[in-house]
Amino acid sequence: MVDFRPIHGCRFNLGIVEDMANVLCPPYDMIDSDLQKDLKSLSQYNAVHLEGAEQPDPMDPEKSYLEASSLYRSWLEHNVLQQDEKPNYYLMSYGYEFDGNHKQQLALFGGIAVENYDKKTVLPHEFTREPAVQDRVKLLESCKAQFSPIMSLYRDASHTLRPLLTKVMTNTPDLEVKDSIQGQICFWVISELEAREAIRQFFIDKPIFLADGHHRYEAALRYRSDDQNSMDEANNFVMMALVEFDDPGLQLLPYHRGIGNLSSENLEKIQYELNNLFDSIPFDLSAKGVDVLTKKIAELGRSQHVVGIIGPKADHAEILILKKELDWKQWGALAVSEAWVIEEKVLKPVLGNEATRQVDYSHDPQGLRDRINHKDLQIAFVLKPFPMDTFEEIVGGGQRLPSKSTFFFPKLPTGLVIHRLEGNV
Repeated sequence: MVDFRPIHGCRFNLGIVEDMANVLCPPYDMIDSDLQKDLKSLSQYNAVHLEGAEQPDPMDPEKSYLEASSLYRSWLEHNVLQQDEKPNYYLMSYGYEFDGNHKQQLALFGGIAVENYDKKTVLPHEFTREPAVQDRVKLLESCKAQFSPIMSLYRDASHTLRPLLTKVMTNTPDLEVKDSIQGQICFWVISELEAREAIRQFFIDKPIFLADGHHRYEAALRYRSDDQNSMDEANNFVMMALVEFDDPGLQLLPYHRGIGNLSSENLEKIQYELNNLFDSIPFDLSAKGVDVLTKKIAELGRSQHVVGIIGPKADHAEILILKKELDWKQWGALAVSEAWVIEEKVLKPVLGNEATRQVDYSHDPQGLRDRINHKDLQIAFVLKPFPMDTFEEIVGGGQRLPSKSTFFFPKLPTGLVIHRLEGNV
C-alpha cells in the first residue's frame, strides 16, 4: 500500500528573496562546478547553496554538509524560509519550450512513506553508486531536510485524479515564476481537506515508479527511523513530485555512450562483435549533422533495434540495424533495450568488468561527436529514446535497466518547497 501524504512544506519568503527565478536550481546531479558558481552568483538565497552539486568539495567533503546545515538553520531563523502551519500537497505546472514547441507538465508534490523495494510500492529502474548515496545520506544527516523532490511516475488509467488537479488550477496560483532557463512555473498549495483526502486515497493502490532520484531515495531509506512506533515522523517520508505517465509534457530522452582509452586490439574486437550483430548503413555525418542522425535512429527504431555509431575516424558515422535472423527475445526481456545489447553483447565480451567504467554517458550527441573529432573519445553509440510503455512494462515487472538508459525531461526545479525531516509529517 502506498502512503502518500501532505507535508509541512518550507517555502521561500518572497518578501526577502523577491524573485523566485533567482533562487531555483536544477537537481544536484545536473549541476557541475561551473553551473554551481553561476547559480550562487544569482542570489545568496539560491537553493544550490543548500542542495550542492553532484560532488562535494574533494579536499574537504564534510565542509559542504556543515555549511549547508548552518545556512539552512539561519534561513529558518531569519524567516528566509517559512514552514507552512498545516500539511499540504502542492501542484506545479511547468511550461517550457522544446524543439520549437510549447509543452506543459504537471507534478504533484507530497510525501511518500519510505519502503524497501521488496514491498513493491516504489519501483526502481536502475542501480546506484555507493559514493553518490553516501553523499546524499550525509546531507540528510547534517541538515535534517530534503531540499529537492524526487521525480516519480504513476498511472491514472481511469482518469480519476486529473479532474481534481484541473479544478485546482482554476484557482489563482500561490506562486508564479517566469524565467528563461527554468521556464514558466505556476504553483498551487492544496490545503482543502476533501481534496487532500481524495489524493491520498487515489494513491493507495498505485505503484510509484522512480524516474530521477534513485540515490536520494536510497539515502532516505538509510535515514528513516527504525522505530516502528514512529511511522508518522517526517523522516519516514520522502518528498516526491509525481507525474502521470501520459502527461503530455513528460519526455523520455536517450542517454548516449562514448568510449575512449581503447587499445587498437579492443577497438577491432568491438567492431567484430558489432559486425556479428548488426547490418550497417553508411551515414554522411559531415553533410547531414548529428541532429539528422538522431532523428533517423528514432524513426527507424520504432519497430526494430537501431543504433548510430560515430568514429573512430573524425566525422565517420553509420546506422546499425540488428540482423533480422537474430532472435533477440531469447536474450531476455531487457534485450528490448539497445543499451543492454551494446553493453551485454558487445562491450562486456571485449572489456569484461571494465566495460561500464570506460563508458561516458551523455544526452548530448553533438558533444560526443566533438570529443571524437578532438580524439578525446574513440567511438560513440547514439541511441533512440527508450519507449515509455516498455519502460513501464519492464520496471513494473521488477527488472532494472542498464545504467543511464533514461533521461527524463524536463528536470524538476529545486527550491519550490523543502521537506523538513523533524517532527511529524
